[in-house]
Amino acid sequence: MVSTVPRWVRAVLWFGLLAVVAYVGSWLLAGWLRANYDPRQQAISELFELGAPVTSRGPLIAGLLVSGVAFLLLAPALHRALPGEGLLGPALVVVAGIGTLGVVAAPCSPGCPGADTTSYDLWHTITAGTGYTALVLAPLAFAWRVRHDDPSFARWSVAIGGTAALLFGVYVLDLVSAAPGLQQRVFNTLADAWYVVAAVWILQRDARARRRWTAGPRRRWTAGPRRRWTAGPRRRWTAGPRRR
Repeated sequence: MVSTVPRWVRAVLWFGLLAVVAYVGSWLLAGWLRANYDPRQQAISELFELGAPVTSRGPLIAGLLVSGVAFLLLAPALHRALPGEGLLGPALVVVAGIGTLGVVAAPCSPGCPGADTTSYDLWHTITAGTGYTALVLAPLAFAWRVRHDDPSFARWSVAIGGTAALLFGVYVLDLVSAAPGLQQRVFNTLADAWYVVAAVWILQRDARARRRWTAGPRRRWTAGPRRRWTAGPRRRWTAGPRRR
């Protein structure tokens, strides 16, 4: 029997949905406002690099802050709402949130040249790399956790998380040199999509459980045993002697 989730879990899941949309919208808006910016070739972090104009830095930092806080709140909510045992999945979501907030505190230098350039670039690389790693591995950890209780959701988690992890590996190892900015956006958005799928999955399951709980068990009317009318013994009229 599927039980309902607490109200605070539903609120966090809705906030997580909005946070993912806000983050994706923030780098889309920031890239559109930034002059001479090519999202196919340049990293998302370049939109809020040191010295970046406020028109691109402001929207993206806001999106990162919202999504970072959302991950920290989603960790206990997913732990409460999803079946199974184990803390690896929630722990990875917490690390993803810390990494996301850490990136805001450590913007890269212009052009994001790499970890061996400045201390800012070193910390930016560490926080971004740690956050991305946790982000793409969390769906796989939750897939393992729910594999017995919810195999359908586990399969979706493996498909989304596995693809995101594979594309992240291709990006980090620079196996494909073409369009690095586009590569980053694809694996990042795919990993974020899992959190949308998880939230919608849980909210729909919860809505069905609450409808069943509100309706209550159906009362089926059962007729009692049929009463069959049986006539008594027939009374036969017998005429008396004829009177003459």
